[in-house]
Amino acid sequence: MKLKKIIRILFIVILSSILFACSGLDNSQSFTTIEELNNRRIGIKQGTIYDGLTKRLFPDAEYFYYNNNTDLTAALKGHKIDGFVADDAIIDEIIRENPEVMKIGEHVTSFDVGLVFAKNDKGKKLSEMMNVLLKELKDSGQMDELYNKWLNYDSNTEMLDIDKLSGENGTIILATQVGSPPFNILLNGKIAGYETELTALFCEKYGYKLQIDEMYFDGLLSAVQTGKADLAAGGIGRTEERSKSVIFSDADAIIYGSVAVLKNESNGLNSFVDSFINGFRGTFIVEDRWKLFVEGILSTLTITLASIIFGTALGFIVYTNTRNNEGLMLKLVRSSIWVIQGMPVVVLLMVLYYIIFGRVSISGFWVAIVGFSLTFGCAVFNMLSGAVKTIDKGQTQAAFTLGYPEKLSFYRIILPQAIRFIMPSYKSEIVSLIKATAVVGYIAVQDLTKVGDQIRSRTYEAFFPLIVVTILYFVLSALLSALINRIDFVSDLRKRSPEQILKGVNRK
Repeated sequence: MKLKKIIRILFIVILSSILFACSGLDNSQSFTTIEELNNRRIGIKQGTIYDGLTKRLFPDAEYFYYNNNTDLTAALKGHKIDGFVADDAIIDEIIRENPEVMKIGEHVTSFDVGLVFAKNDKGKKLSEMMNVLLKELKDSGQMDELYNKWLNYDSNTEMLDIDKLSGENGTIILATQVGSPPFNILLNGKIAGYETELTALFCEKYGYKLQIDEMYFDGLLSAVQTGKADLAAGGIGRTEERSKSVIFSDADAIIYGSVAVLKNESNGLNSFVDSFINGFRGTFIVEDRWKLFVEGILSTLTITLASIIFGTALGFIVYTNTRNNEGLMLKLVRSSIWVIQGMPVVVLLMVLYYIIFGRVSISGFWVAIVGFSLTFGCAVFNMLSGAVKTIDKGQTQAAFTLGYPEKLSFYRIILPQAIRFIMPSYKSEIVSLIKATAVVGYIAVQDLTKVGDQIRSRTYEAFFPLIVVTILYFVLSALLSALINRIDFVSDLRKRSPEQILKGVNRK
């Protein structure tokens, strides 16, 4: 890696460290009662039962929406919000990792939670089977034991080994979001927790394999409704509104909600070194979390490289088969490109995952490759169209004079010159592609960004995981750019011998 790139990475680390240190400066206000939070900035976890509750508790507040509890905690610590409402167990977990956070007042709500199934014949059958299991566990006292086990879990807590499930009756797909203790958590690099183990016990009892897809909370119900998952879990509150679109199992627990705020204590810059060391340990060392980053890098690279290959081939094939066509086919191609490029990438992926491939047994990983191959292919098509038009028409006429047929003149004379104009845009598109893959977590793909989210869900630490992910994306982008620069010589006409140029031409 060139010295300039190394210096840039060091600059990012140093700048981030300064910002992290500055974030430790105290500018918070202490709150001791819930009433004091009205007219303040309140965070809400998107898609949860706390949305309506928060607005009833704090009718005059300013509301800010976040995807998960980790982001809520980061916003609270960063003084972006003054408080938020969450599960009592989740706030206790946050306090263990962040002593500067505290609860105020009494419990503000309580509600039943259950596992979620699709509102169809299969969902009804599975929910009834789950209710039988829940009754057995309640009657035997195992359910209370299981709940307490995950309420007080540590790194030595073990879950039923899902790899040993028989699977003679097929596979059950569980949609969940980690970071909702005790229901679903990340433990030793694997998804575990109370409702995860309940689902594993269900699979053991009825002879299923278990596949766990981790996604954002507001995508759980959609995954069940569209058939991408057989059930969803994550401390999902049972409400009348939700029951109109999905089937809930019998209640498997009761949730109590509390309000979290910051203590009026300043850690200042003196705690920077300790926070830095603890952040490093929590991100890399504890539970061998560095292995998750390796898996995330491999997933991101695979999606990127596959999309580059398939997208390039798609764009090239479509262009070469329509370059002399001014009819309906070209109009259809351009209309398709207009539609694909006019959609935000995350929307395109969700349309592919939940709608187009909604009833097809295909993982989010392959849907991501399809989606990014389409977007990259559109870019390649447009690059070829623009570059070929820049080549003087006299080049084609000269090729005809030399005896080249039309097709050979395009591939031997026009295309090699056009590629020289394409390469800068092509390399830029690759860098954009690898950064765009950061949204694949919306369709249950564990890429580099998703790994960062999972680790943040355990440490409730925003700084280290986010900076590590930033640097890794920077390094991956630099490596891919260097790889493209290595093969760029193919487009340089000066590197072709006369024999290569005249190959296939009748020189008699």
